[in-house]
Parts: sequence; C-alpha cells; structure tokens
Amino acid sequence: MSAVAAPRHHVIVGAGTAGLSAVEAIRRACPDDAVTILSAEPDPPYSPTVLPHLLAGRIDESRIALRPEGFFARGRCRLRLGAEVTALDAGRRQARLGDGAALDYDTLLLASGSESLRPALENPHGVELLAFTRLGDLRALRACLGDGARVAVLGAGLIGMELAEALVHLGRGIRVTVIEQEPQVLPRSFDAELAGEIAALFESRGVALRLGRRATAIERAGRGVALTLSDGGREPADLVVTCVGVRPRAGFLAGAGLAIGRGVLVDRRMATSLPGVWAAGDVAEGPAADGTSGVHPVLPTAAGQGRVAGLNMAGRPVEHEGWLAANAFNFFGRVAMSVGTTEAGDGRAVVARTKGPGRARLVFDGARLVGASFVEVPVDPGALGWLIRQGVPAREHAELLLRRPLEGARWLAARSQREVA
Repeated sequence: MSAVAAPRHHVIVGAGTAGLSAVEAIRRACPDDAVTILSAEPDPPYSPTVLPHLLAGRIDESRIALRPEGFFARGRCRLRLGAEVTALDAGRRQARLGDGAALDYDTLLLASGSESLRPALENPHGVELLAFTRLGDLRALRACLGDGARVAVLGAGLIGMELAEALVHLGRGIRVTVIEQEPQVLPRSFDAELAGEIAALFESRGVALRLGRRATAIERAGRGVALTLSDGGREPADLVVTCVGVRPRAGFLAGAGLAIGRGVLVDRRMATSLPGVWAAGDVAEGPAADGTSGVHPVLPTAAGQGRVAGLNMAGRPVEHEGWLAANAFNFFGRVAMSVGTTEAGDGRAVVARTKGPGRARLVFDGARLVGASFVEVPVDPGALGWLIRQGVPAREHAELLLRRPLEGARWLAARSQREVA
C-alpha cells in the first residue's frame, strides 16, 4: 500500500493575479493542503488595471473584486489582509510579518507585485508626488482633485496614458499635461509612427504633451507647484502624478539568500534559487519566449506564471512557455495593440499598411514573424502570439496579415498546427 502524502502548508505572498492563479492551481491539484494568502493591502484582492476605469467613473469599487464573494471560503483558503511580509527566513521556512509574527510554510510563492518608481527630482519644498498603481493611490488622488485642476503626469507609458485618458473622461475642467523623456508616447509598446497617431488623438482631446524632455525639479509656486523641465521650460500644476514605471516589490527579501537581478530570478518552473520558494508575476524575472530573460509586468503573464508556479508547488511538474511582450489599449474608443518586437534593426524588416482604415505593421526576422502592431484593426492576439512563439514562416503571407489580420492569423495558425500534427 502506497503512503498517503501528509497535507502541506502553501503560503502565497500577494493576492493579485499571479497569487490567485497559483491558489486555483494548488486547490485543483491538492484539495486537502492548507493555503494561506498574505496581502499587504487592506482591501480585498483587485487588479490595478481597474484604476483608470474607477477614476473615470465607468465602474465603482463594488465591481472590482478579482474573485467572487465566497471564493476563499469555498476553497478553504485563509486570506489575511493588511499582512505585510517584512522578511523571509528560508532556513526555518518562515515568512516574518510586520506585526512580529512568523508563519511556517512548506512551499512559498512570492507574488508581491510591483511598486512605483520615483523620479529623481530636486524637491526643496518637499512637494507631495502622487502615484497611480494602488487603490490607495486612487483615493489619495480623488481627495485632492478639484474642478479645473492642472494635473501633470510624469511618464507617457501605459499607466501615464491611461491616467491621462481617465482624467479627460472625468471632465470637470481638469487640464492634463503629460511629460515624457522619450520622443514619443508609449515608447516600449509602439513604433514612432503608430505612437504619433495615438499622441495626436490625445492632443485632439486637449491633453498637452511635452515629449523629449523630463522634469528635473519641483517647487511650490503660489497655490500650486512648478516643474522645471530638462529643456529649461517650466510647467505649472496643482497636482503631480508619477507614472515613470514600476519595479518588483522585493525590498523585503534582502538577506534571504535569493538570487535577484532586476526581479527575483526564476526558471521555467517559476522556481527560485531557494528550495521550496517560487516567484511569479511582476516580482519575477524569468525566461521570455525568445530565449532572453526579464520582468514582464502585465496581467496575462502574471496569470500564466502563477498557474505554473502553483502546479509545481503542488508537485505537478510543468514549465512556463516564456512571456511574450504584448499590450492592448483602448484610448477614447480607439483600440491599439502590439505583440512581440515593434522595432526594426538587427536585420529585422518592417512591412506596413498605412492607407485605408486603421494602421497595421509587421516585423519580420527573415521569414519569421517576430512582432506586430495595429491601431483600429480587428486582430486575434492569441493567434499572432502563437505564430511568433512558434517561429512560423509568415513573410510570404504578409499581405494577407496586413489586409485581414484577424482571419489571416487564425488561418495561418490553424494551417501550421495541422502541418505539425
């Protein structure tokens, strides 16, 4: 008679998408094991992607829960809110909490997410800089956002542009200026041409863009503040929100003995350098689909990594396929998306359609499709992503993918799958 494994205690640090995806995987594989979820947030689990919609008034807080009411009770999981992990004792297999308590674990998942980067600004008057990555940030912004306020947004990446769009949608005479050190908006998501179209859309809605310059100093000026820019200009504002990027929330891991680069280093099983410890989501630095490694703080990656980590924690070996850069935006009703590499160079070639409705752009490395971006064109990101991951020779079908990307990508993916089978 085979021995029955004793129930184990799985501890999940973080209650975001990665953490909850891991919980679901563990529960399906090991229904009798104990699961404890530690969240530093005081609020029930939510995704930061809802923040712009909350600010714009499109939804309210009653609709932002990541899981339905009763999820944790039905899964016999213990969710502890306001439980901040301050240190990890890998030798004793304990997570130490801010209240001095220690929690034993058999397996532990680091899914602590990310935190806002702060720009290097001269700030002699100690002006408060707001962020926009947590529900608490949204509440702080609302509390001081008066009618007719001048809001300066530092950074024209995804968070900054979504914030700017939400402020415009909110109305109330609010004036928005976005300051970005790169010469285009969304510099990590779109090529310069498509980014230019998105920038023009924002400017048509009254958003002032200060591109190719950065804020170097901030000081009080009358009832508001004044930002000094790198070109010597000055930008008046009532509120300043920093959206210059995020970094893995890993400061509490100092001294734990973990291998850490930009994030917590993991392999394709999402295992860290410490036995019994995994990492997933924004805090993890793991393999990409193209063989490189990095941090990829987007929701689909967090969900996939969390599931893989949970299965391995439950003793079900499985590997993550590697993250693939992908972004999708809806600005003022216009949809834009990108997947894979968006820039030429290193021998890559670009094929684009610039006439007719919408814009389409494909990037090839030889015959292989390595990236695509579209504005106002129906697409299937899953099919495009599959073609890129599998290295399918697609150059001869470029015209089809440009004219009819939705049907073309699905047809080519289906044909390639049949050939493999």
